[in-house]
Amino acid sequence: MNLVKRVTDFLRLFVSLLFRSIFIHGDIEGRHVPFLINLILLIVQVLVARGGVERVLIVLSSVLLTYLARGSSRVIVYSGVLGLIPSTWYFIASMPFTRDFFASALIALRVFTISLSFICFFYFFNPVEISYLLRLLRLRNASLYPALTWRVIPHIMRDMETALLVGEMKGAEAWKSLAVTVLTTEEYVSLYEEGLFSKPEYEPSYYYSVKHTLITLSILTFLTVAGFLT
Repeated sequence: MNLVKRVTDFLRLFVSLLFRSIFIHGDIEGRHVPFLINLILLIVQVLVARGGVERVLIVLSSVLLTYLARGSSRVIVYSGVLGLIPSTWYFIASMPFTRDFFASALIALRVFTISLSFICFFYFFNPVEISYLLRLLRLRNASLYPALTWRVIPHIMRDMETALLVGEMKGAEAWKSLAVTVLTTEEYVSLYEEGLFSKPEYEPSYYYSVKHTLITLSILTFLTVAGFLT
């Protein structure tokens, strides 16, 4: 029973952290930066983080600076705790092979930094932009799905968190709570299918923030130059 409770607690914690790290705060201005620039920043962060400890710390600084400069400092704690999950695992798993605390710590720090970079990328991802671009490409039937998918996922995650909490209080196994989530997802699917018949076309309205785009470009420039010099 203790093992079942621990698995349920871990899943509920993971879902809660994932929800609070990516899907909160709504349509803030910091999320109105071109997708391509965010993607390039992520790629550069991953490439630079493959170096030594100095480069890893530079990348970590760039991620934290991105959160702070684009008005999302409150997400850092949740994202950091979520990033600790894979980094802790890699630290423990690498110790028998490296037999060196500092080498394993560097591996864990690199994994934490790269994980935080991906979390940051998905947090600032704006599905409305993708819908807007698809609309410009005259793919009207496909323009609805990015925004719709990103809208449905948080609801499913909250339902999963609630189902896991109820299952924990009843002492039920985690898979039973996940089964309830699957049934809830099927209900969402049927409801959204009905809604799509009444709204066959989606006309997204989107804008790009010059301020936050320049901030992101500045961080990207800093990261590129610092990575080149170290």
